[in-house]
Amino acid sequence: MNEKCRVYSVPYNGAEPDWFLQEVEKRKRHIDHVYCELPFQEMISHVRFVFDNRKAEGEKPQDVDAMRGLYLKNCFEFLRLSKGRVRRICPVNAMCYQFASEDAVKNFVIMLARAAKELQLEGFILSDYRVAALLHALMPEVEIHTSCNAYQWNLRQMEIWREKCGVTVFNPPREILRTPDSLKEMHQAGFRLKCLVNEACLMGCPNSFNHNLSIARGERPLLLSCCQNGIGDLFRANWILPRWQKHYDEVVDIYKIAGRNSAGDYPFRTLDAYLEENDTLPLSELMLSGTVLFATRMLPQEILKKITIDKVPDRLLTCQCRECSNCGLCEKILSEYIPEKYRESFRFKIRVT
Repeated sequence: MNEKCRVYSVPYNGAEPDWFLQEVEKRKRHIDHVYCELPFQEMISHVRFVFDNRKAEGEKPQDVDAMRGLYLKNCFEFLRLSKGRVRRICPVNAMCYQFASEDAVKNFVIMLARAAKELQLEGFILSDYRVAALLHALMPEVEIHTSCNAYQWNLRQMEIWREKCGVTVFNPPREILRTPDSLKEMHQAGFRLKCLVNEACLMGCPNSFNHNLSIARGERPLLLSCCQNGIGDLFRANWILPRWQKHYDEVVDIYKIAGRNSAGDYPFRTLDAYLEENDTLPLSELMLSGTVLFATRMLPQEILKKITIDKVPDRLLTCQCRECSNCGLCEKILSEYIPEKYRESFRFKIRVT
């Protein structure tokens, strides 16, 4: 992919629809599609947990319900207004569906098909193979992308999804960004790849599957254990920094920007940073990950603003953190910005009694 022709998947974040579409128009040649929550009363992706968590944290239920209602109303209005102006792909990618029977799965797929027809959607992002296969049989004209949560790790998996589900675009797991040979193999086999750029978990996180499962079940873990093994973890994530895109252009067809839960103009500020390869922004303003989230809870804003993207060492692109015990580069860099009094809060601790 030529750097001037890079295209992105951009999240609709519930902002005012007319304004959002105006911003899309400004960048249209770089946007492959916008992905938007389906405006159902019972949200069927993990965005619903954002609102559930706000109630759990003590916000007034009526206020949260009003915010949720406005978000869904804006999603519906965006999908109505955007037809013909930009391609819309809706995610249905919660990792756990509670289907009591085969009929329940079929009814769920029929509901999706009706939504696709009524809203005139171009496609869906799916993580459930059963749902994808049934939907493709019912509406073969609807485009299907896999979610990164479908965990496409090998060519055989992808061949099955393409044959049985008609998948046209594959979004491999976040972790695969640190195994570029796998991406190259997939691309050379003829698969179109979409990869996340600004959201990722810690490289080699020992808790990632449990974390994903807890999110799917609507249980947010209070202890982000994967983010507390030293300040160096703030840098160690499976993301693609703006200046790193050139290393992926040959194997990535669409760069995906995360942020359906983000506020204001975040999707466009992030897209612009990638288009301009802007590495001067604070890491906490651009990247979404457990490590960054943990840092925002531990460090004051004046410190976070000094930790800009250009401080992340390029060595992380290929090292896969295999030499951490001998290297210490991440800790050395971050020690210049994070005062000693904050460092122990990044260290995982467990009490054995």
